[in-house]
Amino acid sequence: GKNQQVALQSMKGIAVIDPKTGKDQWLYEDGASTIPSSTVKGSAILVPSNGLTALQARPDGKSHTQLWRDNKLGPGTGSPTISGDQFYVINKANVLTCAQIKSGEILWRMRLKGPFSGSPVATQKHLFVFNEAGMGQVVRLGGDEGKIVHSIDLEETILCTPAVSQGAMYVRSDSTLWKLSD
Repeated sequence: GKNQQVALQSMKGIAVIDPKTGKDQWLYEDGASTIPSSTVKGSAILVPSNGLTALQARPDGKSHTQLWRDNKLGPGTGSPTISGDQFYVINKANVLTCAQIKSGEILWRMRLKGPFSGSPVATQKHLFVFNEAGMGQVVRLGGDEGKIVHSIDLEETILCTPAVSQGAMYVRSDSTLWKLSD
């Protein structure tokens, strides 16, 4: 809409503020993780709180509704990522879960080669994630299950979330920056 808002996450929860005035618009005070970040799609906010909690900002911009909460959807250290009407989260056991944003309904799960420190990134058709050992995994999205369709071993410790720009992905270790593209 016309009014912009900023959501600030802390161990206390989420504070949604008006960036022009700095005044609180609404608060979610049920705690939030201090490592993975919340993810936004439209007026929905997926908060790493009590597993994962979905909040919907109300049209007045001054309050919210809790859509759902599921302790089985809690992320490890990576933030949830969104593609279309679905979100993807990797838990501490290296299990990638695909679920519906509106309902939290789990659509499928698959185990990846972890552990992970960075967050996954997604396009409409693929999810990309690098584990701490430098193994990049590409998961095909869509359908009834995810499937690893490609992997690459960069053979260095990767703790970052990949960055995407102009058809390329950028990944860094402590000593190397890679540009991956077609």
